[in-house]
Amino acid sequence: MGDLRIIVYGVGAMGSNMVRMLQSIKGCRVVGAIDWDEKKIGRDLGDLAGLGKRLGVRVAYPPAEVLGRVKADIVLHATTAFLDQAAGQISGVLEHGINVVTICQELFFPLPKNSARAKRIDAQAVGTGARVTSVGINPGFIMDIVPILCSTPCWEVGSVLVRRNVDFSPYGPDEMRHIGANLTEREFRKGVRQGTIGHIGLLETAAMVSHCLGLEADELRQTKEPILTLKTRQTPFVSIAPGRVCGFKQNVVGFSRGEKTLDFQMVGILSPDRQVDGIELGDYARINGVPNVDIVIKEEISQKGGLGTAAVAVNIIPRLMAAPPGYHRMDTLALPRIWRGSPALKPIKKVVY
Repeated sequence: MGDLRIIVYGVGAMGSNMVRMLQSIKGCRVVGAIDWDEKKIGRDLGDLAGLGKRLGVRVAYPPAEVLGRVKADIVLHATTAFLDQAAGQISGVLEHGINVVTICQELFFPLPKNSARAKRIDAQAVGTGARVTSVGINPGFIMDIVPILCSTPCWEVGSVLVRRNVDFSPYGPDEMRHIGANLTEREFRKGVRQGTIGHIGLLETAAMVSHCLGLEADELRQTKEPILTLKTRQTPFVSIAPGRVCGFKQNVVGFSRGEKTLDFQMVGILSPDRQVDGIELGDYARINGVPNVDIVIKEEISQKGGLGTAAVAVNIIPRLMAAPPGYHRMDTLALPRIWRGSPALKPIKKVVY
């Protein structure tokens, strides 16, 4: 079997992270890159991803030109959180029978408004013999897969509480728009009403946890509030003046027959200052059950979520490739783990008792 041939679709902050990670994985080769930004089209992918070397792969557009010209096994798709925008892009890849790992948050665990699109994606994937999944750091690991996995020793689970405080500074322009970076409070609240502001995927995360832990939530309620900065903040992608939005507080509560069984709270902030903001980065989850389970993950993942998102997308590749054609959620795939290529298995030669 030859190298696994990969196309990166969307060469922003996350796509660039994926390109960098793939350089150290045996048996992988990036063979194509797609992006609609005129400033990126025609540039060498290695230069654009900050590798300090050329890869001999030029960013191109439109997608059909790349997909029709380049022979590939899988596409790493990193363009948008919203399924109404991503569905057509994913469909265009599936037309060529190519597998897809996307970080589109709304496809992670499709809610009712997205179920029809997910079913169409599944049908197209089955028809072309391809596989599709949606992953990330959140949704896709920290607030859902971790508590789901940690429920394994429980006899029963009554409710789940999850708290996440995360630094959004490493994320690109698309994520800056989602969290309302540099908006006024009024603009932020208008975006909330329109459904364009706030972290995309927290509802999907809560829904998957409810499903996997048998909590049978029949109602989810979401609220979003802005965080206004008291000082100028700078990230690689945005500069924020005092008095404008530098983050958000988001909460999803789930009820089962009127009883609260889910409580997911997330704080996302740009360039956090512990003394000024009073925010301690990190993740915490509490499974109230028999026995109870408490999970604490320190700030490293919360500071480097961009690296985590890229890693989850890359590390899921062998799990997806081993699955049958169709759309797969993370809870239906084999357990993901770090992937370092496919070296020959070496037997243990010595055991000291």
